[in-house]
Amino acid sequence: MANKFAKKLRRNSYRPLLAAALATTSAFQIVAPVLALGTAAGQSISNTATATYEDPNSPNVPINATSNTVTVTVAEVAGITVTASGVSIGTDGDSNNKISVGDTLNYVYTITNVGNDPTKFRIPNLAEVTGPATVNGNLQISTNGGTSWTSITDAEKITDSIPAGGSVMVRVPVKVTSGAKDNDIITVTLGDTPGDAQNQLRNPNGGDVYTVDNTGTQNGDIAGDPVNGVREASVTQKATVSASLKTYALASIFKTRSNYDNGGTGTITDDKLTYSLSLKVASNDPTGNNLTPAPLVGTSISVDGNNVNRILVSDAIPNDTELATAPTPPPGWRTVYTTDDVNNPLDADWTTTAPVDLSTVKRVGFINDGSIVKAVAPGETVSGFSVQVKVKSSVATTSLEVANLAQLFGQTSGVPATETNNDDIPDNLIYDESGDQNPSNFNGSTPPGTDSNNDGIPDTNPPVTDGYVDNPTDLGNIGSDPGNNNTGSGPGGEANVFTVEQPVASSVQNGPDGAPDAIGPTNNNDDFTNKSSLVPAGTPPTAMIDPAGVAFTNTIKNNGTDAGVVTLQPKAPATPTDLPANTTVTITYGSNSATYTYDGTGNFTIKPGDTPITIPNFDPDEVLNYGVEVNLPDNTPLSTNLTRADKGFPVPIEASIDLYTTDSNSDGIKDSGNNGTPDATNTTINRVYTGFLKLLKQSRILPGTGPAVQSGQGEFSGSDKTPAPGNIIEYRIKYTNISTPQAGTGNVI
Repeated sequence: MANKFAKKLRRNSYRPLLAAALATTSAFQIVAPVLALGTAAGQSISNTATATYEDPNSPNVPINATSNTVTVTVAEVAGITVTASGVSIGTDGDSNNKISVGDTLNYVYTITNVGNDPTKFRIPNLAEVTGPATVNGNLQISTNGGTSWTSITDAEKITDSIPAGGSVMVRVPVKVTSGAKDNDIITVTLGDTPGDAQNQLRNPNGGDVYTVDNTGTQNGDIAGDPVNGVREASVTQKATVSASLKTYALASIFKTRSNYDNGGTGTITDDKLTYSLSLKVASNDPTGNNLTPAPLVGTSISVDGNNVNRILVSDAIPNDTELATAPTPPPGWRTVYTTDDVNNPLDADWTTTAPVDLSTVKRVGFINDGSIVKAVAPGETVSGFSVQVKVKSSVATTSLEVANLAQLFGQTSGVPATETNNDDIPDNLIYDESGDQNPSNFNGSTPPGTDSNNDGIPDTNPPVTDGYVDNPTDLGNIGSDPGNNNTGSGPGGEANVFTVEQPVASSVQNGPDGAPDAIGPTNNNDDFTNKSSLVPAGTPPTAMIDPAGVAFTNTIKNNGTDAGVVTLQPKAPATPTDLPANTTVTITYGSNSATYTYDGTGNFTIKPGDTPITIPNFDPDEVLNYGVEVNLPDNTPLSTNLTRADKGFPVPIEASIDLYTTDSNSDGIKDSGNNGTPDATNTTINRVYTGFLKLLKQSRILPGTGPAVQSGQGEFSGSDKTPAPGNIIEYRIKYTNISTPQAGTGNVI
């Protein structure tokens, strides 16, 4: 019987410890920083400690104690970042959309106040240029996200006060000089810090971009200087002569399930799910289309009865749930709500006032506060968006699958919105859905919608989806984010899926590493982890091999309300002959292991002297990992040569829990005694492949300088060819991934 790595405190043995600790003169130190950038300068934080303890001589009688109140005031902290926000052609002298001699390029930068108090910025009317170009006139600034620009006419510009989280943009016009050659690099640096360091204590140099504290308490500033002094930052951007410039905001919305609260009752109608959202604008092009990343700015939406340009993060309330509480937005953003039942979030009338009845909210969203956040620059991530929903009181079932995704809308800074198909939606809308890492709804390198000129920028987006996942058909069409970590794949977004279930005494979950609640193609008993053994180089497709062992890590969780003993054992595959005879399976936990041998017909035999892995005191909500090692026998065929549908070798591992039946210490919790009969089981599959990439080499004959190609030999095939002298032999290699495809949630392929 295995022992746990870390025993929890026994339930009945240590009550006097707190009383004993407090009986002496002691200090429990809790250190809290007061220079937090996310907390406004000047804000007071009061803290009072409370304690509840017992006199060992009078057990079960709580005694309360309250400390004095300690108040701290958050200091003013200055902060600045300068980020690259894209390069575009301002004047294209030869109209070829490529960087050429005589062209004017616009290098754009975003300067952001990352401190906790309003500040001004000092911006010099100069930038450092290397390569065949010079600054062409004055630098320019924009306070509205790049919609309009104002020239700096003096040697420097001290901006108006910028609130915490706010930003301004700077544009450096650069002219390509004569002598520029193809592939020459034109580099422009704004600011002067070593290695483009951000938010550094200023070391005075010419060309510095730095913070300038407000005087007194004007503009909401607190009196006094920032405790960390004057800060500066810089950044460098590059462009290549003769390269095409294609500017696009590569924006992503991410959504994860951050908390689940079952309400502590036996029903699901008080259960709550909390989701964390964040948005990111890429500073490099992950699509491979040579796009120049640009800031994300707002698109037209209706807010409080007015049409305004705002970046919109929209989250549709999942089926059979309702908004639990009005969200608190991060600094520089506002929460918006809509009760409109429309298919497109851009068609909704949004309001900044939460309805009295939150159950009427169809979508909740977040928009940038136009007076603070003008744009989200490349390389910038905005986090702190949170949405909590609860199961509707009208739900009568004992379980509910909750699935939804978040949506992001905006425009590319400096690129006017176009609308040619009369759908009232900009053709060049920046639109992304959560569930994957691809920005702007790209599918790898493939842009969404149409791309008639193949420049990697969509001409028009596909129709905006409603953001709801109401039924299994919707989920099948959309797909899911298997790991609750935005690692889904495919076009569009992928839903975050979670099943809310009524608590039961006996329930165990068994799944891939870190995903005990994984769902397979059909249910939670066929979730899987796929791995391949090593296939030696040069192994022929029809060869039989002796595969090396393959190791897996699985995770189990006690999802019930009672503790018990869990047992881990292999079981026969659904088709017993899918696993060859003499396969050995070793299950490990802690310092214990048990090895089994399979007979090829549905039976496992444990190694003499070994006993099944059992884990006692498996408590409710406890999560543990265990290992599985699968060693296929000699003369195993390559997976790529199998003709059956499942080309892997599946090893199902079953976790069963036998609940305790006796409360040995009368504390109301059963902690010993078993009847030897499993109260609940769950299975996960560890599937071994002997290679999963099938290669097919084909050839065809082309005429070249030789005679005409013989009949049937001018098409690609794997058959033998008979070329004549002067003919050309062209080869083609096709490959197929024969691994079980992703399905369900939480599986590993």
